[in-house]
Amino acid sequence: MAWIDYQKAFDRVPHSWIIKFLELNGINNKLISFTKNVISYWRTSMRLHTENKGIETEDIKIQCGIFQADSLSPLLFCICLIPLTEQLNRLNTGYEEHTTKTKISHLLYMDDLKLIAKSEEELQKQIQTVKTFSDDIHMTFGLEKHANIAFKRGKLVQWQNLVININREIQ
Repeated sequence: MAWIDYQKAFDRVPHSWIIKFLELNGINNKLISFTKNVISYWRTSMRLHTENKGIETEDIKIQCGIFQADSLSPLLFCICLIPLTEQLNRLNTGYEEHTTKTKISHLLYMDDLKLIAKSEEELQKQIQTVKTFSDDIHMTFGLEKHANIAFKRGKLVQWQNLVININREIQ
């Protein structure tokens, strides 16, 4: 099992991926236009308050990321990760539930992903799939919140660190 957390996930979702995903999945054109329009108005500003006065920037256009406090943003974030779920399901890895024969390979809640595999090789395949997908949409792992753990016959065992790429590994 491996735990993966996206680094500043809400801040890094590319607007282009949000729109592309909506288009690829046949979402109504009016909803796509609405989403494009709403995103185009996203702005922020910065304020610095000192003892004597305050300084404020002009509006800064938000070109990447979504608002955490906005009611639409969590939905947009979740639907942007549907292709990742589909790719992980296609790997046909994970544990099989005995009564329904359903394989469980991952649990995803917002930006927290748990990968479940029967072997180190399966887990490595899952991690590589997540990395490839994440690289494609320009999202990065926050490795400080990553971990892996292994059980064999109900007992905790030690695995090697899982290598993500040449310079990075999950402890």
